[in-house]
Formats: sequence, structure tokens, C-alpha cells
Amino acid sequence: MSEPIKLSVLEVQLFERDVTLRMPFRFGVVTLRESPQVFARVRIGLDDGREGWGLSAEMLAPKWFDKNPELTNDENFDQLRSALAGARDLYLDAEPMTAYGLMAETYQPQRDDCARQGLNPLVAGYGPALLDRAVLDALCRMENVSFYDAIRNNLPAIAPDAIAPDLADFQMNGFLSALKPQDSLHARHTVGLVDQLNSAETRVDD
Repeated sequence: MSEPIKLSVLEVQLFERDVTLRMPFRFGVVTLRESPQVFARVRIGLDDGREGWGLSAEMLAPKWFDKNPELTNDENFDQLRSALAGARDLYLDAEPMTAYGLMAETYQPQRDDCARQGLNPLVAGYGPALLDRAVLDALCRMENVSFYDAIRNNLPAIAPDAIAPDLADFQMNGFLSALKPQDSLHARHTVGLVDQLNSAETRVDD
């Protein structure tokens, strides 16, 4: 394996759009019909002077990360926005490091900052998860490799560390290099509580 690539997050742009679901999806106490979708556009710089952009997107889902019934959907959305804003600030302030190192270095500060705001660990993880995907997308584009090849060759420099002490003796590079892509997959549909389950029920007209 070549020398790990260090990077810096130079810019984070966040956008939202309103999305109407194809059909209502009920889970727990929520029936979701529409929701904002957030987009992250991240510019990274490598230690060789190159710069590039990566993208990621995710829904702002109410009651998925914090199921407190006293919170409104808008309050749930704002929780996730706060987690994303905190992660953005941490990533922009970080010293140059590997893609995985960036996540690992900011993991506890992100959790601590969110805890001070009353945000649980699942909410706290929302922001870094979105930015990590954009960072890795940028890195793959700049190195002109697929996601599979990036992981197989450990481009993000994933390594056992303090976050997962049980993996201290795990041979990460050997494990990743042995991964092979599947040539087929099973389509999965999460069944909501208002989904049509038989032919007697009204179906979506598509």
C-alpha cells in the first residue's frame, strides 16, 4: 500500500430541497409524506496541492434519530441541522489528515458538542456521516477510482484506533483487500405501517 493520502476540508456548502414521498411511510408515531433533503458539497485539498469536490445527500427524517414524541418534526429537522453545522465547523478547523483520520479525530468532540446541546449520539452522528461520504466521493473522483477500489486499497486509511479498541490486532488492510463485489443483490423495501399489503387495498397509481 502506498503512503496514506492526507487531506484538508477547504469548503462545505449545504443546500436543502423539499421532497414529497411517492407514498406515505408510517413508522412509530410518524406518517411521513414530505421531508427536506439536505445536500453537502465538500471541497478538499490534498497534500500534493490538488483540490476537488465531492457530494452527498440525505433526508432530514423526523423521529428517526430522536424519537421523543414531544418534539415536532421541525424541531427534529433542526436537531439534524445542528449536528451537521457542528461537524462542518470541526472538519473545516481540522489539520490535514487521512479521510478516516478526520472522522476519528473529530468523533468525540462532535459527540461532546452535541451532548451539550441535548442531542443524542445518533443525532450527533448524522453530520459526520453526511460529510464523510462527500469527502470520500471527492477523494475517489480525484484519484479516479471506484468506491470499491478505494475501499479494497484502503484509500481512506481505515485503521484500528481508540474508537474501536476491540480491533487493535485486526489486520484491516488484509481484510479490505480480500473484499469482492457482489454480482447481484436483493432489492429491499421497508414495509411501512400504511403500506398496501394485498390486492384489495388501494394502490399507488404508477
